[in-house]
Amino acid sequence: MAAALAASGTLAMAGACDACSGSVIPLEPARAEHPPSGYEGEIARQRAHKDEFFRADPQSPLLEPVKGSFKGLDYFPVDPDYRFTGRLAVYSDPRKTTIAGSRGEQRVALRWAAFSFVNQGRTHTLQIYKLYDRDAPEGRLFLPFADETTGRQTYPAGRYVDPEIDAGGRAIVDFNLAYYPYCAYGKDYDCPLTPAENRLGVPILAGEKGWIAGPAP
Repeated sequence: MAAALAASGTLAMAGACDACSGSVIPLEPARAEHPPSGYEGEIARQRAHKDEFFRADPQSPLLEPVKGSFKGLDYFPVDPDYRFTGRLAVYSDPRKTTIAGSRGEQRVALRWAAFSFVNQGRTHTLQIYKLYDRDAPEGRLFLPFADETTGRQTYPAGRYVDPEIDAGGRAIVDFNLAYYPYCAYGKDYDCPLTPAENRLGVPILAGEKGWIAGPAP
């Protein structure tokens, strides 16, 4: 299958960045790998830092009246089985598309790469886009997704996860780091919505679940 796709010119089975060598590799789905030492502690530190940012920073997406009752963000338990490492299938001729925003704006994007991974015995594929806007005129990688928790345990518009590229050119997609778009928190943001092709038929029981509010002070 990988050879046929590469021959068609649809996909270049290369690494996950513009600077990669472009060598042809098999399109094999990513699998969960044992995380580095201190993994859970680092996630805990990141979450504590984000809570403090939401609570006190002037750039927090929370409205001022609710900051006093903010008790922190809520998450699924950290599960290393939701941290996937593998190769991206980068499109040799990325197709231009648009992604709708929460306020109706259309964002210009490229359908840049595909990331496949194995979860619950099945292979799933998500599209990774290059999104262009005022903050990223040269484009930034964007991976939105929805799953079986969406609209039940997690935000109805879906969540985001930022793919990382390691020194070997492999992509790391860690759903423990999945987060809500800012428009989930009450300010007038315009957030890109999850395209239908990135809706998964399984629950992703990892990452952010929203925020915890206590009684107003």
